[in-house]
Amino acid sequence: MKAFILAGGAGTRLSPLTSYVPKGMIPIAGKPFIDYVIDYLAGHGIRNIIMLLSDEDSEVYRNHLDDGSKHGVNIGYSISPRTGTANALKEASSHVDTTFLIYYGDVLTNLDLADMIRFHKEKKATCTVALSTGVRIDYGVGRVDKDNRIEYFEEKPVLKEYPVAIGVCLCEPIFLKYCSSGPDIAANVIPALVAKGERVYGYLTPEPHHDIGSFKQLDEVKKILKTQGKSQAKAASKQG
Repeated sequence: MKAFILAGGAGTRLSPLTSYVPKGMIPIAGKPFIDYVIDYLAGHGIRNIIMLLSDEDSEVYRNHLDDGSKHGVNIGYSISPRTGTANALKEASSHVDTTFLIYYGDVLTNLDLADMIRFHKEKKATCTVALSTGVRIDYGVGRVDKDNRIEYFEEKPVLKEYPVAIGVCLCEPIFLKYCSSGPDIAANVIPALVAKGERVYGYLTPEPHHDIGSFKQLDEVKKILKTQGKSQAKAASKQG
């Protein structure tokens, strides 16, 4: 199975940092963020990876990742203008020949990818979207009665009845047909699949996800990865 990593965005919310380094190449706990993504995929048996990049950032990624051999994977590249995630995937359509994975390159997750693949095959899905039931939203929410009296209020809840998309999708080749629905996979393509009655499923996981789309989120990911690194170092020293 091939994974298509979307890593061509401008990362404007991390400006001016991303004026000097692409979002996925920001160093965290001693290595670029993209390395964690590649290692996660490799750890789940995904060995063929296509990086979907923009003209502006492709050279930096190529110089670092090369052919992927240092990660034990095969990495290819598809370069296109920054005109949306759906268009980036469409440009790489020649690489699609069977079920494939879309992975947003600014996301960190512990999702059980092997089980998601099993679920996708079991459902004979056209597209399976990973949805987390463990994400807290950033706002307080309320519910009012017909007289506008508040009958429920909670600050930053986990809304399990509205699971959150975490930037991981499994797709069949027919998915590409819908990439002409609009420039964005989440905003245009997936809704078009649903509207047409295609077999679109949600794979529910309690695992939260973390992305590095803003400075607040980037700081959270840094803390998580540094903590993980210290734990792994302690475990290794005990074994030694």
